Amino acid sequence: MMKLEFKLLTFFILSIAFIGNSFAQSVEQKTNNSFLRWTVQAAKQDFKVRKQGNNVIIQSLNAEFFEAFSANVARLKRNNEYHSEYKFIAPKVPGSPYTLEIPLNNKYIEFFSFYKKEEGKYYFDFWVNQDIVSTKAAAKKTQVKVAKLNTKAPKAQVKPKKKVEVSYAPAVKKNTVVNTLPKNTDKAPYRDFRYGAAFLWDYEAQVPPLPEDISLKEKAPDFLYEIKDRTLLDDKKEAHMQLSINFYKKQDWGLMTRSINLYEEKYGTDSNKNINEFMKAVSMLKNSIKSSVKPKFASKVGPEGEVIPAEEFSDKGIRAAARNILSNISESTEDYELSQAVLRYLIQESRDQEDFIKTLGFAKKLYVKASEDFDDDMIVYSSRVILYSLAKLKQLDKIKNFLDNKAVKRVLPAQEGLAYVFYVNLKEDNTQQVIGDFTANQSSLSKPIHPAIIYNTAEAFFRNAEYEKAMKLYDEYLTRYSYFKESSQARLRLAQSFDLLNKPVKQVLRLYQDAINKTSDLAIRFEAKVRYVGLRVARKKDLSESDIETIAFLAAADAEKKYINGKLKQLLWLTRLRVFISQGKFDDAIAYLSTLPIETLRPVEQRTFQADGAEIVLGLIQSAYLKGDYARAVKVWEVYKERYENKVAENPYMNFIVSDSFINLRLFSSYERSFDLLKKLSSQRVREFPNWVNTQKNINVDDYLVELNFSYLLEQNKYKELGEFLEKNKTNKNINYNFYKGLVSNHLQNYNDSVTSFESVLVSPNINNILTPKQNVLMLQTYLESLYEASEPKNFRSKTAALVVDIQRNDNPELNKTLERAKYLYIESLYSEKTVNHKLLQSKSKDFIDEFSASTYLLRVKYLGALSQISLNQIGEGEKALKEIINNEKAPEYLKGLARSELTSLTLKNKNI
Repeated sequence: MMKLEFKLLTFFILSIAFIGNSFAQSVEQKTNNSFLRWTVQAAKQDFKVRKQGNNVIIQSLNAEFFEAFSANVARLKRNNEYHSEYKFIAPKVPGSPYTLEIPLNNKYIEFFSFYKKEEGKYYFDFWVNQDIVSTKAAAKKTQVKVAKLNTKAPKAQVKPKKKVEVSYAPAVKKNTVVNTLPKNTDKAPYRDFRYGAAFLWDYEAQVPPLPEDISLKEKAPDFLYEIKDRTLLDDKKEAHMQLSINFYKKQDWGLMTRSINLYEEKYGTDSNKNINEFMKAVSMLKNSIKSSVKPKFASKVGPEGEVIPAEEFSDKGIRAAARNILSNISESTEDYELSQAVLRYLIQESRDQEDFIKTLGFAKKLYVKASEDFDDDMIVYSSRVILYSLAKLKQLDKIKNFLDNKAVKRVLPAQEGLAYVFYVNLKEDNTQQVIGDFTANQSSLSKPIHPAIIYNTAEAFFRNAEYEKAMKLYDEYLTRYSYFKESSQARLRLAQSFDLLNKPVKQVLRLYQDAINKTSDLAIRFEAKVRYVGLRVARKKDLSESDIETIAFLAAADAEKKYINGKLKQLLWLTRLRVFISQGKFDDAIAYLSTLPIETLRPVEQRTFQADGAEIVLGLIQSAYLKGDYARAVKVWEVYKERYENKVAENPYMNFIVSDSFINLRLFSSYERSFDLLKKLSSQRVREFPNWVNTQKNINVDDYLVELNFSYLLEQNKYKELGEFLEKNKTNKNINYNFYKGLVSNHLQNYNDSVTSFESVLVSPNINNILTPKQNVLMLQTYLESLYEASEPKNFRSKTAALVVDIQRNDNPELNKTLERAKYLYIESLYSEKTVNHKLLQSKSKDFIDEFSASTYLLRVKYLGALSQISLNQIGEGEKALKEIINNEKAPEYLKGLARSELTSLTLKNKNI
């Protein structure tokens, strides 16, 4: 018998599930003499597979897919030659994946997986390899170390963990919602991560940083190349050149330009042309630098040394002309030092302009010239620029090819080459390879480790849900490299990791605050604000005024607005919507949701908004239902069910209250249709996430159907059928048996049984099936009447007094009539005693008259109060009250008769006296 550790008690509705193609259609097993093959019909993104030690690990963040996949695997006939058991493991850590762990039968079993896109199928092959031990030993000997760069980095040698937990999870795809967290308990003050700013996306891989070579705001090409004085001054040509050089060094640009022009007129184009052109270019750039320092109009030195104002020749034009001169020099000169200086300047200038196509072209020229001149320093520099430019241009394949160059391997620092390998793999979302490279080479990496290696590995760990490992690397990155712009992302990732690991909320909030206060990236700062509000407001169950004040963070500052891209905009929409929901502002929430263009979003985001929309609709319907506004409850259902509820898994409770609303409206045909729909949910998947609304009832579909039958029979006053049906369900602890038993007993005038049943409900209410306000009112009214009929007056008053206190504490206005009735019956009970306490009766009557001046019992209470006044020798007040009753046109005849009789008795008594 296959041992099956199936711990997936509940599968949450994941917003990352792709609609329509998320479920594994089949898992087929084929056994050959040499191998065992599984064929899985699935989308490639649905899960990731790896071998760890002697186990095959299959993981997915998609619960719906995994439920179907695991069910199909469980049906397979296990081949004992390959597999010892199957272990299905639900996530224990927020954000972690669902896992199928397959321990292989022995260490000689090899595993290989591949995906055929055209077929939409994964293939898993298992086979026996007797040479595996020697193969692994050989692999260890040839394992790549940092000193020898290899773009095909080795697989990580990961030791199996003792606990049956994932070592890494599938990548969290761009702009997805994390939806795999376990439910918080009702006592937890905060909801889990899924309920806040839950969209996550990949941050860009860090390009290995390339320091600035020279600052062009302050320096010109002369900083990189020194023009030497001429030695053969007896030669007129050389002497003229020295004159131009002297003016150049004195920065007397007008005289220098005139001297160069005279030289060219006299001697034409010769070997000194490039030097003369270089001096011209430097003079132009120096003037440009000065004009940027002094905020005045730029100028150009004309051919005769004249100054041309900015209106005629712009600063931008000067620099463009100088660039053209320098570019021509780089093409024509044979002087390596001059060529190197010119190219370095042009490289920095094009980098400053973020024109990486030109940067790449100049860097290639420098690389060729440096290689010809055996200048290792410039080979390293130009190689870095080439790699950096290719990274900025997203030419990943060319980066790989360039790193394979032997000359590059010879001179480029090993960590820098490895940093680009990490960058390429992360850019291609090959996170497992990044992690494998880091694990294999970590012990050999000298400190401090290259920033791009740390950051990109941390991001790879984060995307694979290994948050603990990601946190350590992000923390190291912030300690060493907080001056890089990626430190902003690292701060926010650190907060997100704490959040996803369900660390103490105070720590998480502080980390979000650090990300807000210490980041220089405005997009990251705004994202941190949104996530802060998502935690503090959307996820908190009991909001304070200070919590609500933080909603202001969702209003972007002017400087932040231009950085709100598509991903951030969707996160902002989601958080704003959930802030309304968390505050119970369902009307505002549905109005806001109706304005969002969710139909333009991908299915994953649409599903998230639709699920929240379904909960908003539930909140609206339940609010109307509990207020007894059944018409509005039904109307909201009809308006929004197609837009939201029918797009996600159904909620049985919503269907129940809609059905019960139809009963209360006596729309029995509609009720029967709704009842039939609810029946079908017993065999369907029901909504378990999100659960924003605190529902009155939390029972299964079958029990909801029983409750509806009770409500239907009660509404039609079919007490006999209700009693019979009730006895059939007597053992069902999920239904409110004693509530309905009390109603039936009261109707049958079994008042003692009615009192006993209702008192059972009052003492031990069913927390999974709480009575509605209408049911509570009905119960208290019926209990009061049964108590009055069944109990001795003193016992009745004792229990009624307690009941009155409870009712007065309740803010339900529907209980006012019950309160009035209770106080009236209390007065009648006092009067029914053989020995009447007239003082107390008078006091209670006066209180009743003051409190309920429009009561239907008012005249009766006045009559009883008058009797007490007479008994207490307050004859005048008593007579007056009786006469008012007699003269009141609305007073019933029996009461007028009693009043006349009392007045007559009083008159006769006075005459006898």
